[in-house]
Amino acid sequence: MCCGQKRTELRNSQTQRPKPSIPPYGTANSQAQPVRTQPSTPPVAQAVRPQHFVRQAQAGTAASTPPAPINVRYLEKSPIRVRGSVSGIYYEFSGSRAVQNVDARDAASLLNTRFFRRA
Repeated sequence: MCCGQKRTELRNSQTQRPKPSIPPYGTANSQAQPVRTQPSTPPVAQAVRPQHFVRQAQAGTAASTPPAPINVRYLEKSPIRVRGSVSGIYYEFSGSRAVQNVDARDAASLLNTRFFRRA
């Protein structure tokens, strides 16, 4: 065989085969997935206020005052931005701003890494 005869023979053999009964998109075992749609209007963004600001705004009892901040030292030089695991406050550290006051509730999770030490 030469010059396209194999290609022609392949096409002819494919047209003679019966079509499979399985739909082309999906398998017999797949379940239909619901269509995800976006809301027609985006939700109104609310200002995010860290918890310690909310607590300071409330009329204070002794239980609502946040614990005293702790000085934490960043041991690396490259800039980093971390979010407090409890308060949600963002802290930005770098080689030039290595020591910062951190909410005492967030300090424990930072001090458990090799990047931070108590100052």
